[in-house]
Amino acid sequence: MAASILEQLDKSGLFGDFPQDVKQQLADISSTQACTDGQVLYQNGDMPDALYGVLTGGVKMVAEDANGKYFLYGLVQPGWWFGEISAIDGQPRGQTTMAIGGTQLLKIPRNELLIFLDKNPQLYRHFLNILCRRLRQAGQILEDGAFLPLSKRLAKQLLRIHKTNHQHQAKLSQEELAASMGVTRQSIYRVLKDWQLKKWILVKYGNIEILQPESLQTFIELSEQ
Repeated sequence: MAASILEQLDKSGLFGDFPQDVKQQLADISSTQACTDGQVLYQNGDMPDALYGVLTGGVKMVAEDANGKYFLYGLVQPGWWFGEISAIDGQPRGQTTMAIGGTQLLKIPRNELLIFLDKNPQLYRHFLNILCRRLRQAGQILEDGAFLPLSKRLAKQLLRIHKTNHQHQAKLSQEELAASMGVTRQSIYRVLKDWQLKKWILVKYGNIEILQPESLQTFIELSEQ
């Protein structure tokens, strides 16, 4: 089992560049967890128990109000990790996470992770860089929401998902895509339909295939002129 976990760490977007002996240490304290579609891994307000990585399937991170309205923070695709903020600072979880389809996870218990980092303090800088990158991305999304038209925001969101998904598909419904932007499905429907006619994307049930990411990028750049 440790050997297969080590292979997954080699492919990891978070730990892939670590020295082999460091990844072996991580493999020794990691375990796998199988999840069914829709299974909740943790809820907003839960105390952190572990750092998680996606091997197969996917995970969505959401916030929901008392009326059932929700905001989709993002999707976690194979090779990427989630839950690192609470795993490091020990504060309650800020989102609810649930599996998308049959999902296989890597799990590193929080206490084991902190011991590992204390033994390898140089790696704290690596985590700090990741947190800074996510903070910058969150700031960019807020700025986009304040200044950009909906179509351009939508193109940027699809390209963000495209960059983290090796299959070039946004594995989420139109409702979830809209929720990730804080808008309604109706508001993005006509834009998606137009882009599908241009063969930039292909809208399927439960996912959106990005056929021409370069066209979306050109659309963004032309809109800036």
